[in-house]
Formats: sequence, C-alpha cells, structure tokens
Amino acid sequence: MHKFVILLAFICVAAAQRPGFNPAQENYPPIPYSFNYASQDAEGSHTREESGDGSGRVTGRYTMTLADGRTRTVSYTADENGYRAEIVTNELGTESKNPADVVIQSSAPTGPEAAIANEGNRPRAPTGPRAG
Repeated sequence: MHKFVILLAFICVAAAQRPGFNPAQENYPPIPYSFNYASQDAEGSHTREESGDGSGRVTGRYTMTLADGRTRTVSYTADENGYRAEIVTNELGTESKNPADVVIQSSAPTGPEAAIANEGNRPRAPTGPRAG
C-alpha cells in the first residue's frame, strides 16, 4: 500500500507540472529555389539539379557515372501526390520494374544473361592431382 501511495504522489506531481514553453510555430510559404552542380574525378562523375516552386513542388535529377561504364540517372518529383522517381540504369542486378510510384528502366542483362556472360570469369576448382 505504501508503494501505491508513493506512485500516486509522483503521478499527481507530474500531472500538475506546468507545460513547458512552446512558442507558436510560424508557417511560411515555400520559397522558389533551384541549384545544380557537377563533379568529376578518377572514379567517375556525379551531377545533380533540383528546383522547387512556390507551391511546394520539387523536381530534380541526379546522375552517377562510374569509370567502368555503369550509370544511374534518377529523375524525381515530390508534391502533394507524394514522391515519385524514375530510374534509368545499366547496373548489373537490376531489371525493369515499376514498384510503387517508381519506374525502373534497366538495360543491364538479366540474371541468366549475366551468368552466361561471366561464365569464363568464374573461379574453377583445381582438377589436377593433389600435392601431398
């Protein structure tokens, strides 16, 4: 019973606490903006551009190109309908699909095609006599 009284006292003290200072949040309308950049080094390049209008709609695109020829371009829109992206790539392991609000366009070979193309690069187990 004693523990219950102490617990009840803590609950009463916590409930009686004056709420902390919470200033009114000011909401400002979106400010139009745009930016872009490009960067390149020995491993590849990266570009990005994005703009937002006064209604909160944002559109943009970024591209990554690696020295070995792999590329990925993502074009996107974010607005009152959510975030939607379109991805164009040639990266192995990707395939053309349309999950959710994303469109993926892949020019990479499919899994079986990639396996056949890399058949000669696969490590082989030794077949000669064992040393011993």
